[in-house]
Amino acid sequence: MSPLPFAPPPKDSSLYQQLESTTLKTLTIDQLDTIRAKTFSQGTEGTEDEYRRVLLLGLAASQLSISGPIPGTTKIVSDAQVGDATTAEVFRPDNDGSVWSLDTADVTHAGGAGGSIRTRLKMYDGSNLIEIGDESFAGNTNPFEPKGNFGPVYLTYDVYLVQQVTGTTGGDEETSTVNVSVSRVR
Repeated sequence: MSPLPFAPPPKDSSLYQQLESTTLKTLTIDQLDTIRAKTFSQGTEGTEDEYRRVLLLGLAASQLSISGPIPGTTKIVSDAQVGDATTAEVFRPDNDGSVWSLDTADVTHAGGAGGSIRTRLKMYDGSNLIEIGDESFAGNTNPFEPKGNFGPVYLTYDVYLVQQVTGTTGGDEETSTVNVSVSRVR
């Protein structure tokens, strides 16, 4: 690959200067996010070549992906909701432009008088709700059907995951805990 016409040579690259003592093994997605946030979007005076360098470094360090989750970013997040509620946030990505995929989810109901509790898993944009899972049962742990696998559901700061619990019969001691597995894809 040859440099673009106005690109600075690699030794003068802002990207390489910022990461001078960083190896591919120690490069993190947070470092790339910081560099990306400082890079202007005009694509002039060598910035287009810097875009290519960010992409290549991210791919080489397994910190960016063009085909699936970014390695090392999958995590399990839990949210416990006590008693009936309108909505409670389960997972909301940081406001940094990142995108996360919802991989799987389950719910555990505990406590109370033993009645059935209904937990709905929903995507929320601050005013609109879309239901993507609904489980009603008493006790134990159940995956959201079908088997807790939702296919491609992407979460951002603007559209995030909430739970809505109804049907608690035993008062405040009834708890619905939602566990979700999420992976960062951008």
